[in-house]
Amino acid sequence: MYNIAMKYKHFFFDMDKTITPARQPIENDMFELLNSLPGDVIIVSGQLLEYIEKQTNQIPAFYMGANGNHANDVSNTLLWKNDSLHEEYKNEIHNHIANMCEHLEHELNEAWNPIEDRGSQITFSPVGNTAPVDVKKAYDPDAKKRLMLLEKVPFESEDIVVKIGGSTSFDYFHKDMHKGANVARLIEEMGWNKDECIYYGDGLYPGGNDEVVIGVIETVPVEDERDTFRKLSEIL
Repeated sequence: MYNIAMKYKHFFFDMDKTITPARQPIENDMFELLNSLPGDVIIVSGQLLEYIEKQTNQIPAFYMGANGNHANDVSNTLLWKNDSLHEEYKNEIHNHIANMCEHLEHELNEAWNPIEDRGSQITFSPVGNTAPVDVKKAYDPDAKKRLMLLEKVPFESEDIVVKIGGSTSFDYFHKDMHKGANVARLIEEMGWNKDECIYYGDGLYPGGNDEVVIGVIETVPVEDERDTFRKLSEIL
């Protein structure tokens, strides 16, 4: 098993429900495990960089926020920040959100920030991006509710895509600015060997926001952060 661990030099992770509970701080044993990895740690999340830093207790890592569209290296030096979505794209997104809201069984709670503009990405959570943890956990644990909502209200756009993200969200971003493209960009810019890279994510299912990493590097689907801990421990 030690030889398997030595094969990998660059460990990529989604954040919510992969290395942290949704919108919650990283647990101590996970922090220690990631810190002990024999290579680079890269966190690729739909969240903004400041939230990644806070949730992961400032673990030394490459931070890639907004699905990788804003990336800093381990020393917190900017690698790139992709342009914000222009108004035409934002109008498409907000129109789709409004159409989906007509099919919800509840009103949006504006105090819980259901719509967040993260520059190169807009994230919509029917229960609220900052809703209490117990509310978020209970809303759609298997993502079926959100997938069914997308079936009822398909999103049609030439340039923008929507993916299931986090525990309650829909992530909208440009079709060329997703996690897979940004993971590939980092590997190329750093001069890494993609065969020495591995990615863990809870959204590697069809429609999930990690799905686009499949085929870029080796991927490991996980159910939640505890599943990540078990699977990661197996190769160390």
